[in-house]
Amino acid sequence: MKLMGRHAGFIAAHATLAAGDVDLCLVPEVPIELDGVYGVLPHVERVLKVKGKAVIVVAEGAGEELVGASTSAADAGGNKALPEIGPYLKGQGEAHFK
Repeated sequence: MKLMGRHAGFIAAHATLAAGDVDLCLVPEVPIELDGVYGVLPHVERVLKVKGKAVIVVAEGAGEELVGASTSAADAGGNKALPEIGPYLKGQGEAHFK
């Protein structure tokens, strides 16, 4: 689930705490690690084995270190358009779980 926030993850973090059933929250202030002991993909794999599903909240500006910096294009509000982390994470997840 992608939430607004641009370069501040406090909305995603508060929504995660309020929901109570989120398994992972990715915010722009913390670089995303995909693999390794603390990686996103191994964590999701562990959650899936236990619960059979995983709820992931991703703040709008999270993952720029993975997919690149903001583009020069503007969004409907006139702000720089942020790169889409969702399709990237989906592709990485599909490759990991193949």
